[in-house]
Amino acid sequence: MKRFSLLMVTVFIFALLAVPGQSLAKTTKLTLQCVYPATAYVGQSTEFFADRVNELTNGEVTIKIFWPDQLVKTNEAFKSLKTGMIDMYSGSMLYFAGEIPEVNCEWLPFGWANPQEAVDVYQNHGWLELMREATAKHGAHYVAPLCVASMGLITKFPVRQVDDLKGKKIRAVGMEAKIIDALGGATVSLSGAEQYMALKQGVVDGTDYPFYTIEKYKFYEVCNYISRPALHTPGIVELVINGESFGKLTPAQQKAIDQAGWETFLRTAKLNEEWDQQAYETCKEKNVEIIDLTPEQLAEFRTKLIPLWDELAAKTDISRRLVESLKAYVNK
Repeated sequence: MKRFSLLMVTVFIFALLAVPGQSLAKTTKLTLQCVYPATAYVGQSTEFFADRVNELTNGEVTIKIFWPDQLVKTNEAFKSLKTGMIDMYSGSMLYFAGEIPEVNCEWLPFGWANPQEAVDVYQNHGWLELMREATAKHGAHYVAPLCVASMGLITKFPVRQVDDLKGKKIRAVGMEAKIIDALGGATVSLSGAEQYMALKQGVVDGTDYPFYTIEKYKFYEVCNYISRPALHTPGIVELVINGESFGKLTPAQQKAIDQAGWETFLRTAKLNEEWDQQAYETCKEKNVEIIDLTPEQLAEFRTKLIPLWDELAAKTDISRRLVESLKAYVNK
């Protein structure tokens, strides 16, 4: 009886292999930590990415998404990625700019003027390859950037020229703090969740944050102005995978990961205008004034911020190449 059962199993396996389109390929499960909740735009984009990987690999690679702090704390995420505790990371790499200074270059103020230019810079001006070169030094593969909508000044006071920021308390962290400092403002470090009450109570006079938060965070209740163009049009976060985890995949699966990431980037670039437009409509509905800087005023902001670009360029060779590439693009 045992021999008969063994024979039947063997016959079944060979029959399965003989059926066109069937495969016994091993399924690879990857863990991904997203630093934003599922309801956030980046959370939604991360789910799109995971679904596309599953589709492109015919289920051979599946991605399990974990939301903020479910696996590791945000400030520990990159260390966990490098050690293989998690396979992938979705979110801002600015938290880890101390280890990877090149990510600050993705937040250079007044760089690309719209999402299409951002796509062009990464695709045709070397940025995707340079960011992959930078993260590879830390045992990680940079999959793709993601747009997070336009991000700029949301304030209780009008900002029409650089001098308007002098001495004003602006919530800003990391690279954003460097920008506000260069413009003469006084930076205050607060978490995203602390901003509303800080603005309401006058602890800060404004924040540097995505414009869609006018509606989503109800900033229209505590702020009266936004200034355009945004400092970042759009802001960028990243999809990154552990180098060993990526290396264990087949070439076809690696290609699928990168393709899914790039498709997700293009999707966010397309949706960016919709996200911004919703914010501008909320401003009109809630009497938040939209200030559009004149070319002369914008030139004043750029002049103040040029030293910051040069400072970043001096950090590493890759930073220099990123900054030089973007300078040439903007000048052209």
